[in-house]
Order: sequence, then structure tokens, then C-alpha cells
Amino acid sequence: MNTDLATIVASGLTTGCIYALIGVGFVVVFRATGVVSFAQGAFMVLGALLFGTLSHLGTGLAVGLVVVCVALAVVGALIYRLVFARLVGAEPFVLSVATVGLGTLVSAVALLVWGPTTILVSPQFDPGTRYHVVGALNFTPRDLFTLALTVVVFAVVLLGLHRTPIGLRMRAVAGNARLAAHVGVDVVRTSTGAWAIGGLTAGLAGVVFLLGTQPDPGSVYSLGLAAFPAILLGGLDSIAGSLLGGVLIGLLQAAVGVYLGGEWQDVVSYGVLLAVLLLRPQGIFGGAEVARL
Repeated sequence: MNTDLATIVASGLTTGCIYALIGVGFVVVFRATGVVSFAQGAFMVLGALLFGTLSHLGTGLAVGLVVVCVALAVVGALIYRLVFARLVGAEPFVLSVATVGLGTLVSAVALLVWGPTTILVSPQFDPGTRYHVVGALNFTPRDLFTLALTVVVFAVVLLGLHRTPIGLRMRAVAGNARLAAHVGVDVVRTSTGAWAIGGLTAGLAGVVFLLGTQPDPGSVYSLGLAAFPAILLGGLDSIAGSLLGGVLIGLLQAAVGVYLGGEWQDVVSYGVLLAVLLLRPQGIFGGAEVARL
């Protein structure tokens, strides 16, 4: 494996996993509530800022991750109960616009509390360490951590959806909310859980992104929005699609960065988004009903 290909694989997989972490929460929210949420980037910002603060307090990686997970799950749940539970039955366009306003509000509050400066984090991994795989392909500890975290998150979400009563209720609500309510499922409570998962996974994506760079809040928020081509490519209602779409877009962006330059990455990504909307609007694994949105 030559150097360029190794760079594409290592960078693309890591970026793709971040997109997948954003996407899996998005898909869970969409399936349970029908809301196309543009607030994932704001949840990422909160996760990154909170983890940055905790790291400087010396809490360590494990404690920081636990606190971010709990805090962002609570934030996601509260947002649904206070805002979107009151908008049940509204037009999808209204709900989507509401999430845009929500994302802007949450980001603005975060900037007022933490400020717009670069988010610094105490080193969690040795940046000089490399683990050789094959040829010129090497992974850093942060790369391996990102891959492992993504696998764990997807395994937990899939097992939770298919092997637990909560997952059964979420799938029932996703299939037909009125019918689920008729047979005794608490739709509001179930949807609250979905928003908690959405906030949690986006917060983790913010932490992983922060561990590999020193971004400002605006850069974190922009990455959250940049995940939409990956989400739509995989399918708005597919957990597996969010992983595949994230990895494919991550690899594509890495290849474009190597051969054309970083300034072309977003251009190509949104070109793919346009092509998907024109040729297969439901995405690779999305259901046919998604194409009608």
C-alpha cells in the first residue's frame, strides 16, 4: 500500500466514523419522531466544549466521556420534552425549521458561556505513536480509539433496538406512532429517549473530533452539518446506512484532499448529496417512504 492510499484509508475511516456517530443519532431521532434534525452540529459543539473543560480539570478520558454522554443525553431529552413534544403533528417542514433555530440557539448559548476561542484539550493520546498495519498504513491511538468507539456505539444501538423492550417500543413508534399509542406505547417517552440518544452520539462525535485537532466552535458546528451528505447517502432511516454512508463520504473526502486539495472536499461531498437526491433520494438502505419527504 503506497503512502497516498494509506493516508486516504486512515484519514477517511476516522472522518467517516465521526460522520457515522453523528448519523446514527440522526437516524434514531428521525425514525422515532419523523424529525429531520439540523441540531446535531450544536450537540457536537456542546460535547466538545464540555469535554475540553473537563480535560483541563484533570478528569481523564473515561470520566470525561461518561459526563459528556450523561449531559448530552439529558440535554437532548429536555429539548424534546420542552419543544418538540409540543409540536407533535406539525408539518415536517415546520419541524425541520425548528431544529435549525434550535441548533442556532444552542450554539449561541454555548458561545456566550465558553466564548468563540479555540477549544483546547489536554493530550489524551501520544501523537507520536503509530501502529503499523500493512505497507505504509499506520493508525494513531486516536484513530484506533475512534474506530473502537464507533463499533461499540453501533453495537449498543443495534442491540438496544432489536433486543430490548425500549428498542421494541422505538421501532413500534417508528413504524406507526398512532398504532403504537393505541396499543399502550408511551410515544412521548419513547421519542424523548430517541432524542437523548441523538444528543449522546453527537456529543461523542464532538469529543472524537476534538481529540484529533484544536477547532473553534464554528468548525465543530460546520462538521455536524457536513455529515448530511453521508446521512442521505446511507438513508435517513437506516442505522447500517449511517455507518456505510459515513465511511464512504469520509474515504471520498480523504481521496479528494490528497489528489485535488482540501478546498474541494466539501464541493465533492455536496455534489454527491445532489446526485443522491436526484438519482436515489431514499439513499442506499433507506425506505421508499423517505423519498417522499
